[in-house]
Amino acid sequence: MFMKKHLIILLPFVAALCACTGCQKDGGEGEAEPTWGKASLSIRNPIAPGDTLCYQIEFKLDTLSGDGLLARQLAAVIRDSIICVEGYATVQEAMTACADSIEKEWKTEMAEMYDPESDMRELLQYNYIVEGSPVENSPEGILSYQASTDWYMGGAHGIYVVTYFNFDKATGKLLDISDIVPADKEEAVLEAMKEQLCKDWDAKDWTDLQEETGIGALGELYLTNNFLLKNDSIEFLFNQYEIAPYAAGLIGVTVKWP
Repeated sequence: MFMKKHLIILLPFVAALCACTGCQKDGGEGEAEPTWGKASLSIRNPIAPGDTLCYQIEFKLDTLSGDGLLARQLAAVIRDSIICVEGYATVQEAMTACADSIEKEWKTEMAEMYDPESDMRELLQYNYIVEGSPVENSPEGILSYQASTDWYMGGAHGIYVVTYFNFDKATGKLLDISDIVPADKEEAVLEAMKEQLCKDWDAKDWTDLQEETGIGALGELYLTNNFLLKNDSIEFLFNQYEIAPYAAGLIGVTVKWP
């Protein structure tokens, strides 16, 4: 089970950020509000001819219709940062190319490892599942999108990654954390994050937190671009192995604005 704590950062200027977008409709003033569709692909095949055990590759991604700025930018992020293949014109093409590449690699690996008499052959039931959808109740003028990737390729456990993306609906711009937290506030936010993490994990101080949970053991705490904007708050999220061992799970950070 993944331990996940959602912590809240009160940011009064989130409202100001929304206001500066002009609260226009998606893709720019005068354009119709785009509608949501779904790009999907599903492969489920036997790990060897005639076998009852299968491997699975699946994509289920919500996409925006039309050719507006926001739709184009979201599609580019889905292709390049979620599916993680570049050079394809559409999300569907990117999914197909990615699935073909994964399946080709898996078939070669399975052929080398497969033994119908082995008790370990169940480890070859690989899966690679990618899902993406808009986040409900995003601030006015902002589109927030959540993607998750869940994959297993044998071994003790799989990997689960959650990523947030926030767009200015008026311009289609993908927002960076530097657009949200001014440079002169960075150190104060980082210090407040450490203090709040200690409170939520019942640690005496940052050193105690590292020793008891492993948070911070794999790297310094930082202002990640993996954040979710809300009407009056922001949620930062660190995935497994980013700042802590696998056992710590997905880690959120919550602080009041200093």
